Formats: sequence, C-alpha cells, structure tokens
Amino acid sequence: MFCILLIVPETAVYAEKEKDSDSYSDEADDDEIADAVNTLSAYYKNLDLINGEQLTDEQKKTLKKICDDGRNYIAGTDDITLTQVQNRVSETKSMMDTYVQKCLSERPQSTIDYLAVGNIYDIPVVKYGEGVTLKLPILNLGTEDLTNVIVTPVISNSAKEWPFLISRTGYTEEIGEIPGSHNMEEAYNNHKEVWYALAAREDILSGYYKLDFDIVYEREGKAEKAVLSTYVKAIGKKDSGDLEDADKEEKTSTPRIIVTGFETDPVDVFAGSTFMLTIHVKNTSSRTAVSNVEFDLKAAEEGEDDKTLYASFLPTSGSNTIYVPTIASGEETQLQIEMTAKADLVQKPYAIDMTMKYEDDEYNPYENLTSLSIPVKQLSRIEYSTAEVLPESITVGNQANVIFSVYNTGKTILYNVKVRFEDESVSGGDCYVGKLESGATGSVDAMLTGEAVTTGDGTIRTIISYENDAGEVTEVETAVSLFVEEEMLDETDYMLDEMPVEEEKKFPVIPVIAGAAALILLLACILISKWRKKKKAAKELEEDLADLAGGPDGNQRNG
Repeated sequence: MFCILLIVPETAVYAEKEKDSDSYSDEADDDEIADAVNTLSAYYKNLDLINGEQLTDEQKKTLKKICDDGRNYIAGTDDITLTQVQNRVSETKSMMDTYVQKCLSERPQSTIDYLAVGNIYDIPVVKYGEGVTLKLPILNLGTEDLTNVIVTPVISNSAKEWPFLISRTGYTEEIGEIPGSHNMEEAYNNHKEVWYALAAREDILSGYYKLDFDIVYEREGKAEKAVLSTYVKAIGKKDSGDLEDADKEEKTSTPRIIVTGFETDPVDVFAGSTFMLTIHVKNTSSRTAVSNVEFDLKAAEEGEDDKTLYASFLPTSGSNTIYVPTIASGEETQLQIEMTAKADLVQKPYAIDMTMKYEDDEYNPYENLTSLSIPVKQLSRIEYSTAEVLPESITVGNQANVIFSVYNTGKTILYNVKVRFEDESVSGGDCYVGKLESGATGSVDAMLTGEAVTTGDGTIRTIISYENDAGEVTEVETAVSLFVEEEMLDETDYMLDEMPVEEEKKFPVIPVIAGAAALILLLACILISKWRKKKKAAKELEEDLADLAGGPDGNQRNG
C-alpha cells in the first residue's frame, strides 16, 4: 500500500485529438480503446502488487473480475465514444479502490497492521537518468495515536536493488504524530506524507523494483517497528537488461549481508549514558563467502541549524568502523561497539545508518546500506522545597497544615504526581499534583490529623511518586517534622482523674482517731496543771493578806 508520486511533464492520457471542426467526432478509435484497456490492466497490477499479500485468493479473484468487466465493456461496446471510455476507466478504478479498502478494513488487526501506505497514487514509471519526487502517504490503521514515527528507506549501492543515486549521507525522515482512526476513511483523512527528491541511476534495469522502508514509532509509550514496501516500475537503457532475469541469476551467485537483529546493553538507553550495541549480521549466500567486510556506522545528526549539528551517538573508542576478515556462506556473526548517547537528546528513537562494504571470492566489491533505530530515554528528575508545617506540634485530634513545592527538573513529562505521608502518629494528607511538564512546578497543600502521641523524633515519612510516559512508577522519599502530644486537662479534673477510688476506701481511720485523742488528753493535762498552779498561788496570796490584817481571827496586831 506504499504509493509513490512521480512528477513528470503532464501528458493527457485521453486527450481529445485536435481535429478540424468539420471532421470532429467523439467516437473512440482503436488506439484510444487499447490505451484504456491497458490502463485498467496496469492499475489492477499495481493494486495487486501493493496489496496482494494482504488479500485472500477469493478477494483477488473479485478484484480481477471488476477490472475485467471494465475492460470488456470498453473493448466490446460498438461505437463507444471517448467520453464513455474515460468515464468507464474512472468508474472501474474507483470500484477497485473501494473494494480493496473494504477488504483491508475487514482484516483482523495485528501489531504489524498499525502502519500502512495509502493507496492514493499510481505506481510511477521511473526512467533512467530522470529526476523524481517520491511521495509516501502513511496511514495509521489503529485507534491509538502513533508518535515519533521515523521512516528510513533500505538503500543499497547495487543498481539491482535501489534504482536511485545515493546523494545524501542519510535518508531518515521523521513524522511527529499520526492520529489514530476508527475506519478506513478516517485513516485516509489523518494520513501523513514523507517526500523524497531522488534521481534515477543511468544503469538501472527494466522491471519492477521492490522498495522497503523501515518504520519505527511509539504507541502508548512503547517503541515498535514495522516494514512497509512498495514497487516502482523502471525503464532502463536498451541494453541494460531485465531485473527479473538478473534476480534469478543473483539468487544463486551474489552474496548478501543482512542485519537479522540488534540489541543494546543495558536494554534502556538513557541520554548521557554509555551502552554496548550488538548487531547480528548474516551472509545469506548459500555458496559464496565474503571477505574484507567493513561496517561503517553513522548516527543521525541533531541540532537547531547547520552550525550546531552533532552526532546523536559517538563511539567511545573514537572509531565507528568495524572490520571482519571473512563471513562464511550462510554464517551469522555479531558486531559489538560501545557508544555514548549525547546528554541533551530528547526522548525519542534515533537512527544509525550502517554501510556494509565487502568482496566475494572473486574479489568483486559490493556495498549495501541499512539503518538501525535506537530509542533514547531521558532520566526523570524531581526536586522539592523545604516543607512549612503550621503548627509544628499538635495534640491528638487536631490538625497541622503542610505546604511545599515539587519541581520537574528533568527533560521528560511526569505523570500522576502524588504525595502521601506515612507515620502511626498522623493520618490523612494524601495530595494529587497531576501532570508536570519539564521545568514546571507543582504545589502540595496537605492537612495532617494527629492520631497518637509521637514516640520518636517527630519525623513523618513523606513519599512523592510519579509515572513516566511508559507508566513506570518512581518514588522519592523525604520527611517533615511534626510532634503530636497528649491533650492537656485542667488541674481539678487532673486531681479527680488521678485520685484512685480504691485507695480512699482503705484510708487508716482508727490510727488517726487515736492520735487525735492523745493530743486532746495532753492539752487537757496541760490546762489542768496550769489551773492548779494558778489556784495554789491565789490561796497563798489570800493567806498572806490575812496575816497582814491581824492574824487568823481577823484582829489587827499592835506594834
């Protein structure tokens, strides 16, 4: 379904012939009828080449019947006019397009079906030495949006594999996003296109060239790969030969080196990190060994303009060339090179073009070009400010307000940023911040409720969690200081609460009474003693006064 537009001087396929007004007739002549029949045949063949692998045998028969009906009508209708011929050609093409789209939309969808090439343009005829522009309309047949779509043609130095001159160091093109679709009509409306300006080689062979394109894209945050193919009909020089005959001959004689896979160690490559790239290559020839094999790797260049361009990956050894003395027929070997990803790369896949130069057993040189695509990730980074806690201590049942800021200091978007607090002395406080763009700030404003008296140093564990674009959760731990104390009661309530009832019932009453009685008796004795002394003193005073007055009989004495 990969379609190519060839821009050439316009020609009228069914242009009306210039005739004198007296002799003009709209009746189609034999040449015009033959051109129309051949046009429908070529259109059917293009559709079958592009979509044949995705159609069942029954669907192919139906498609061919639509084409045959149109051709038979044009060739079998007597006195058919040129207008009728043109209308029938247009109708038949439209019917074939509609049927193919219907068949493709009814196919069960698999992983490799997310990308396809729109059946919009006719396969062009490429003539040797001419300049062409390839227009590649790419469809997203899935419902999810596809992002960071990278298109890289599989280029070869051989005229039997790639009919165009290699004039650039890389042919990778990037499409930012292809929206998802729910039906074929919507997929066509949402399609994106990539253009290539190329020049046909002088030594191309005549025939249909199959062009493969490696596609790397991200769906729901995960990198995926696909290969799309199309065909170009080439016209070579008179003595150039036929591509089909050359292919039959090469299958038994020409050695080919292909990349069967690659991996990185570690699996996830982060910007600024060093990784080991392992590439698996195979000599597909069943009888010819290759020697003096040289692999040259060149990473895609990044930068805002020509003055700031730099390679996205650099080899740690300083050399991007790997040499292998020989690869036996049918043998697979692996290449290893340690590389460093530039620290400021944004998170997306990056292409590496690999040129393969080698010789066969007769020292004939060969050169192929292929591409790898390595997804690069950015480390997510988060920072936070010092928390403000008001008040710094609370009693059980009361609340404290915790306020601080969260900063996204990385180059990736942070999703579902959350904050929670973990300690037996408090509850609540969970806070949802949400999505944080690179460089953005989020605010945390939480209320913590005291549940139990603090038993430690008052440190409350604070966990900040977030997700990356792949849904992986990362947690960062910090802490805030908050003391929870027991609720204070007034003095009266405290004394009442503290006085044990059982102790009051067991108070020693008898000893207290006995002590009080002894004290009273002692006081009584002291009072009685004092009273007796006063009474005795009074009596003695009375007797002395009586003596002074005249004796005991009361008569006064004479001197």
